[in-house]
Amino acid sequence: MELPQYIRSIIKQLNTAGYQAYVVGGSVRDALLGKKPHDYDVTTDARPEQIINLFDHTAPTGIKHGTVTVLSEQPVEVTTFRTESQYHDHRHPDHVAFVSNLKEDLARRDFTVNAMAYHPQSGLIDPFGGQEDLKKKQIRCVGDPRQRFEEDALRLMRAHRFAAQLDFTIEEETAKAIEECANTICYVSVERIREELFKILRYNAYEIENMTKLLSNWMPELETCKACEQNTPWHNANVLHHILASVTYLNPFDETLALTLLCHDLGKPACKTTVDGIDHFKGHPLVSAQIAKRICRDLKCTRRQQEVIPLLVRYHDVKMKDPLGVVFRFRVQYQWDDERMQQLLEVKRCDLMAHSEFGRRSLRLLDRLKEVYQECLEQRPMTLQELAIDGSDVSRAGFQGKEIRNVLQNCLEYCFYHPDQNNREFLLPYIEQDPWKLSS
Repeated sequence: MELPQYIRSIIKQLNTAGYQAYVVGGSVRDALLGKKPHDYDVTTDARPEQIINLFDHTAPTGIKHGTVTVLSEQPVEVTTFRTESQYHDHRHPDHVAFVSNLKEDLARRDFTVNAMAYHPQSGLIDPFGGQEDLKKKQIRCVGDPRQRFEEDALRLMRAHRFAAQLDFTIEEETAKAIEECANTICYVSVERIREELFKILRYNAYEIENMTKLLSNWMPELETCKACEQNTPWHNANVLHHILASVTYLNPFDETLALTLLCHDLGKPACKTTVDGIDHFKGHPLVSAQIAKRICRDLKCTRRQQEVIPLLVRYHDVKMKDPLGVVFRFRVQYQWDDERMQQLLEVKRCDLMAHSEFGRRSLRLLDRLKEVYQECLEQRPMTLQELAIDGSDVSRAGFQGKEIRNVLQNCLEYCFYHPDQNNREFLLPYIEQDPWKLSS
């Protein structure tokens, strides 16, 4: 394992002072997988105060639990060997004890692939078979899996996140323990749930199929979607598999759009009808939007996400046969900005890519809609600011208060379809007419 010079220097300085020191955790795992580690953590038998005295520049970032950040070429967390006992809140240890034995420290960690250490001279230290689990491509708890999850319920999510991130499966006993301990997920803050969920969607959305029960407090619809078949020419998978497939087409990944796609068809089971052997899901966008609104609220998403995601879900299935009409509807009538319009186009693309080959034929309509929209951006006014007149002109024509915006909006709707008339010579006399007849 090749270590950066600044990490070697930290280890050497600790060793020279008579302390043990090892690189530990994710950096060791990633190096063994042939990946370049993003950062490095160091573990040592030196106590926090000894670490602080040994290095010129440090920060006591987690000193209660033995962590001192050494401010080197890059910040490096250096943590004292420790054991932990009692987790009454199923998240944080009631008591931390510093120890001098590396194996005791590794034994407290979550999964075997994260419980390995490395020293430039002594090499790999792997007391729990992490290297073998890397070869088997499996996530396995250190020791008793039920105990590991009872200690820290966040590990329930982390197991699935590592499975998604590394493209691994979860070892049988570990998976069984996740099922048995699933109810303790309520002890984890929703912010941490949301953070891990986004990571799973980023790495491999299909992992969600293995954790529908775990997420049922926030998204019980995942279970019903998993059981909801779609006997229709437009689909070749159940609702949940289609939903997750759509997320995989996001490029680049975007958290807002990923959650939009995760929610976009959750209302289908409630709307399902079957006629002549063909399934139909009329009205599902509105039902899905209502579900999305609840999920965004319960996951404490940003205010912007709580506003945008239900809207994108509501209109993800908008028909595209009249592309100019679609642009007019969203950009002019609904007054969506370009960012939101582009988000809708991307959601539709991902959704259609996850359809059957027959269903993907609608991509032609989407391509045409994108072409028309680009033409509109270049040739047609779509915001009040793009009009040749403004509120002062309307005010001088005798309109007041809300009437001013109504007149401008009416002019915009007219000029969208008649862009050559977007000039002062036409619009100034035009607004002298009855404003409610402008578009006739």
